[in-house]
Amino acid sequence: MTEQTIEVEELEIDKQVNLMDQFIADGGFAKAFNDVPGLPESVVESLKEVS
Repeated sequence: MTEQTIEVEELEIDKQVNLMDQFIADGGFAKAFNDVPGLPESVVESLKEVS
């Protein structure tokens, strides 16, 4: 691998991390699992804490 290839891969990883951070900040986990029937209340509460 060249240094340039490594830098491009690091930038891609940073973008993915930023997307996940934004997903969490926007309450993505809670929204994604909000309408799933049968989730235990403890799981629902944990999702709220993450979001």
